[in-house]
Amino acid sequence: MRSAWRAVILAASVTWGTCLFAAPYEATVYTTDGQTIAGTLADRSFAIQTPYGTLNVPTEDITAVYPGFATTEGTRRRIAGLIDRLTTAKKDEAVHDLIDMGRVAVPQLQAAAASSDKKLADQAKVVLKTLWPTDAKVARDGSGILGTKRMELRGTLSFASIQLEGDYGRKTLQRGSIRLIQFGEGKVQPATDPPDYPPAKGGNNPDFQMEMKDVLLVGPLDAVNVLFTTDYGRLTIPVKDIISIKLGDPDEVVTRTQTLVGKLTTTTLELKSKVGTFKVDRDKVQLVKAVLTGEAAPVVPPPVNVEKWIDLFNGKDLTGWKEWGNGGRGVEKGAMRLVGDSGLTYENSADVQRVVIAAEVKINELGGAGTGIKLAVRDSTTGTYFVHFDGKNGGIFLWDNVAKQPILLKAFQADAPVGKPFHMQFAGLDSSLIVYINDDPVAEAKLDPAKALPAGKVSVGVWNCDAEFRDVKMKVVP
Repeated sequence: MRSAWRAVILAASVTWGTCLFAAPYEATVYTTDGQTIAGTLADRSFAIQTPYGTLNVPTEDITAVYPGFATTEGTRRRIAGLIDRLTTAKKDEAVHDLIDMGRVAVPQLQAAAASSDKKLADQAKVVLKTLWPTDAKVARDGSGILGTKRMELRGTLSFASIQLEGDYGRKTLQRGSIRLIQFGEGKVQPATDPPDYPPAKGGNNPDFQMEMKDVLLVGPLDAVNVLFTTDYGRLTIPVKDIISIKLGDPDEVVTRTQTLVGKLTTTTLELKSKVGTFKVDRDKVQLVKAVLTGEAAPVVPPPVNVEKWIDLFNGKDLTGWKEWGNGGRGVEKGAMRLVGDSGLTYENSADVQRVVIAAEVKINELGGAGTGIKLAVRDSTTGTYFVHFDGKNGGIFLWDNVAKQPILLKAFQADAPVGKPFHMQFAGLDSSLIVYINDDPVAEAKLDPAKALPAGKVSVGVWNCDAEFRDVKMKVVP
């Protein structure tokens, strides 16, 4: 009986030891002075402090570790000043001070060594021969990089040293002497830099395009941060840092510093505009993309030729028009007047497909937020695609009344105050919807080519306002 208990205790000890002491990980360490040392590491994980939170990554998931150079903004400014002096009479003093600062100057010196200024590049290379006797590139901003099987994390690595067990015993390597730790076999890749993205339109409250099936919304997100969970921990990402969010399995967030893979735990995305806030379930969103400055604007066709317009309103009565809505309507002083929630569909023509409707509009009175006038291209059997112009706040709102959902939301400042006439056009051309105010293209939306605009009628209308329509006409586009 005593022997049996001894066997049970021994077996339990072996199992406990396996959990407590993980098998060592094969690694190759490349040092800053050009050495290559192979051995095993017993570290079970590495911690990295990203700009969005700290992550703990198991060593078994890691492919490479670049320790990087932790510096402050003040240190980077001082290094930049010393590099500027490398081409002056004080270059010897600058060289001495840069060498004294040590390897934290390497990222900026490597950038200077690639300069088109040959004199500056040559002097930077002289300093690098002392500080960094290798051709290996480091991250431009000095960040530490932790490569995993799913993504590349950037930030500050917290370890001070590692213990490497090799053929000649155990060796302690200080972080400052390590250029790269590589796990597994394969070609060593240089430290990479994120793309240099241009600023986003809107600054700290940037505009985004939110793409859904057959729907596109444009405007700022009504949030300061989004929550994102990776396999290694939870992150809080400022919206102003986001370049794109791709929803799928897994989700992918591209920020200005890195690409993260995991799960967007913010369940509802709100897009805010001057004409309203839209709350969209994350499962309905395919892509959220920042609108960056310098990006090519959508190609919008010029206003259509007005020589072949067909007049729809005779200025006397509503001949050819069918009423809809619960508001008032009529003809006053040569204008079609609509009040409240009211509209008219032009029935005195065959159904049309590629069509433009235009009118001179004057808003007499506005109600609350979201009030304005509508021009519509109508499918006579299933519903309406219409543009709603918010005369109170400024903005364009394109709506698919078949799917009961927005196609595009765009805020802009338009010169259309109450009491002042303006000209408006709405074009439905195959899979494009285009809006013009005073002959200037202000908004365009693309429909799914498989769901090109069907043939139908055209309409005018108002919502919570009092407006007049003159010179109402349409043009069928070949």
